This record gives sequence, C-alpha cells and structure tokens, in this order.
Amino acid sequence: MNPKKKFGQNFITDTNLIIKIVSSTKIDDKNVIEVGPGRGALTKELAKRAKHVIAYEIDKDLKLYLDKLVNENNNLEVIYDDFLSVDFASDDKWELIGNLPYYITTPILFKFLENNVYNSATIMVQKEVGDRIISKPNSKKYNALSVIVQYLTDVEKVINVSRKLFYPVPNVDSVVIRLEKRKNRELSLEKEAEFIKFVKACFMQKRKTLANNLTELYGKNKERVIALLRDNNFIDSVRAEQLSLDDFIRLFNQIVWI
Repeated sequence: MNPKKKFGQNFITDTNLIIKIVSSTKIDDKNVIEVGPGRGALTKELAKRAKHVIAYEIDKDLKLYLDKLVNENNNLEVIYDDFLSVDFASDDKWELIGNLPYYITTPILFKFLENNVYNSATIMVQKEVGDRIISKPNSKKYNALSVIVQYLTDVEKVINVSRKLFYPVPNVDSVVIRLEKRKNRELSLEKEAEFIKFVKACFMQKRKTLANNLTELYGKNKERVIALLRDNNFIDSVRAEQLSLDDFIRLFNQIVWI
C-alpha cells in the first residue's frame, strides 16, 4: 500500500531509529496511546515493553498490517478513528507516543497538554517545530509556544532524525522530543489559563516592545507598565523573546495588581 498524502503519511524505514525512540519513552509496564501507527513498525516495539497499547489510526486501509500485530500481541488494541475527534478518558495514566503528521502536530500537542490523563509524550515532529518548543530566550525560534510548553512540561530533545529515514522522503528533517508533565507548577490551575493568555499576548506583535503588548492586553497606562519592567531590572525596550520562563511568571504575578 502506498502512503497517502492526505493523511501526511511518512513511514519510518530505519530499525535502529525505532529502537532508539522506544528506549527513550520510559514506558516499561505502562499504558501507551500511540497516534498514527501506520504500518506498525513502532507499534510492534511498543507492545514488547508496554503494559497496554492503544493505537489510533485514521486510515482503515492499514488494517492489513495492524490487525496482524493485534493477533500477535494480546496487549495491543487498534482503534480506526481520528485521534483528535476522540474524547479519551481513563482512571489510569497514559503515555502518548507518535510519529505525528506535520499538519496536525499543534492540535495533538495541545490535546496532550490539556488532558490530565497523559503523563508524558514522546513525539516525532518537524525539526523546526521541535526546535521552537525547546528553544531558549534570545533565540529567533523562541516564542509563546516555547514558554507555554516549558511551563507545563519538562521537555528534552531525544534525537535528530534525517528525512532520508522515511518513505516517502519528506521535504524536511524531524526531531524526537520527550515532554513530561510538571507536577509542581508555580501557578494555581485557576491562574494558568490567564497566564497562557498573557504569554501569547506578550509575543502577539513581535515588532512591538513588551511594554506596548502588555499595555494593549490589559488596557493599563503605559508608564505604569514600564515602571513595572524597570522594577524587575528590564529596560524600557525589552521584548518578549528576551525573557525567561521565570521572568514571565514573575511579571504575570505582578501586572494583575498594578
């Protein structure tokens, strides 16, 4: 069966890469959700280690490959449905794993972040997206996504992946990243939604200074906002990409009171 472009299918062809990915997942005797198992190359290795694997595959034409694996592994279940449309609930905790189609990486990422059923995610994404997620202040790739993901999770790069290790060969390279939910976050659950809104606003117009973006978000007097920045040892023209996660948390906790 030929890969389908409409589903963003690019199948891994390198066995060593699969073994490296599975070794990084820390899923021994744990419950796993796999997104987009494809022909089952990664699925097969996951089933060897995990307690239970549920794989979501949107392309029913892949049953030829996946049903064979189900018959060989009594801890494997394949559901032929769109992962994004499924409201998965469980009393147990699950680990999310997948070689994500590039065009739905962001919604899958946020589904993971917003659902408490998941402990961690080990995902292969477009290298540009992965580099953005793990980037640090004063980097061109550092943006709101970087800050939000790093606030909600401990994130690390596992391995760079050459485009040549896929069939068909995509136009870009990939990277595997691992994200583990942070259990002791600095803000209460009630404040987190507002904090995410705050971070997004800070980066809303990258050409503008942080003072201008915050003034627009909160409708406050610009001089008061600049005074707050100075109190935190920032120059008046500081921009969002120069701030660390701790800086954003500190400013967020103060600006609601000025």
